[in-house]
Amino acid sequence: MTTYTLMPELASLKAYAEATRHDLHRIPEPSGKEFKTSAYCREQMEGFGYSLRTFEGYTGFTADLIVDPAFKLLAIRADMDGLEMPDMTENACTSIHDGMAHNCGHDSHMAIALTTANFLSQHKETMKYNVRFIFQMAEEDMRVPGANKMVEMGCMEGVDEVYALHNDASMDTGTIKLNGGIMSSWGSAWTLDVHGVSAHGSTPHKGLDAIRETARIIEDMDYIVAKQTSPFSPAVFGCGMINGGTIPNAVADYVQARGTIRAMDAETDQILKNSFAGIVAQSEIRGFKTTMECVGYPAVENHPPQRLVLLTQPKLSSQKKTSTLKVRL
Repeated sequence: MTTYTLMPELASLKAYAEATRHDLHRIPEPSGKEFKTSAYCREQMEGFGYSLRTFEGYTGFTADLIVDPAFKLLAIRADMDGLEMPDMTENACTSIHDGMAHNCGHDSHMAIALTTANFLSQHKETMKYNVRFIFQMAEEDMRVPGANKMVEMGCMEGVDEVYALHNDASMDTGTIKLNGGIMSSWGSAWTLDVHGVSAHGSTPHKGLDAIRETARIIEDMDYIVAKQTSPFSPAVFGCGMINGGTIPNAVADYVQARGTIRAMDAETDQILKNSFAGIVAQSEIRGFKTTMECVGYPAVENHPPQRLVLLTQPKLSSQKKTSTLKVRL
C-alpha cells in the first residue's frame, strides 16, 4: 500500500464535504425524480462559477469549467438517486423522506464531486485540463431513463476522458483502490409477471398456481448459476421482491417478481439471460402467461493503468492491475 498525505488546500474542505454529504443524505429521492437533489447540486455548482447545461424534462445536468478551449476535456461523474427503502439511522442527517434512503452512498458520490468542483474552481489558474461534472439521474432503477438518456442528450459530447468512483464500506476510511480492466459487473434488473388461474384452495387441480410457478423459475435459475456457469467466473441471479396472491385459501393467479442478474464477463452474462428466457418460456408450455423485462448495462471496464504507474511505487506488472492508496488528512 502506498500512502499519500492530502494537500492542505484540499484537506481544508473536509468540513464542507461532510456538511454537503449530510445535507444530501437528508433528501434522498427516487430514480428520475431527484428534484431537490438536482436543485441543491446545481446551486452549488453555479456558486463555484461553472456553466450548467440542463436537459428539459430530466433532473440530470452537466457543469463545465473551461480553462482553455485548446485543453482536453475531462469528465467526473456522480449519481444522484436514492433507494426506495427506510433510512435506519437516527441522527441529525437522517432522511426526511419516508421510505427513501441514501443507503448506496450516492450522497457521498455527490459530496465528493461537489468538493472536487469547489477545489478546482479555486485553483483553475493551475489547471491543464477543462473539466465537466456529470450529475447523473436514475442509476438505481434501470427501468427509468438514466445514463443512456444523458449520453443520448449529449452529456459526453467533447469528452476525452471520464472518471467515476463507488464507495466500498468494506474498505478503511481514507483508502482508495484503482485497477485496470473490469471494475464492476455486467448488471441487469429484471421484472417477471406470471399469470395463472385462480381456484379455491380445496380444489387446487382446477387452477394454475402462479406462486409455485414463480418459485420453480427461481429455483431453476439457481441451478443454472450452480451448474451451467463457470466456477471461475462469478455469476449472480438474485430475486429481491415477490408479490402475489390475494387470500390465503385460494390458488394465486398472478405474481410479479423482481431481481437482478450480475456477471463478470460477457459470456456468462449471456448464459444467464438466455437461460432465464428459456426457463420462463417453459411456463407458457405449462399453461401460464408470462411477460419478462430485463434491462441493464455492460461492465465498467477501465483502460490499462498507465497513469497509475506514475502514482504508485513499485510499478504495476501486467499480472497485477490493482493498487491501493492510503490518504491521510
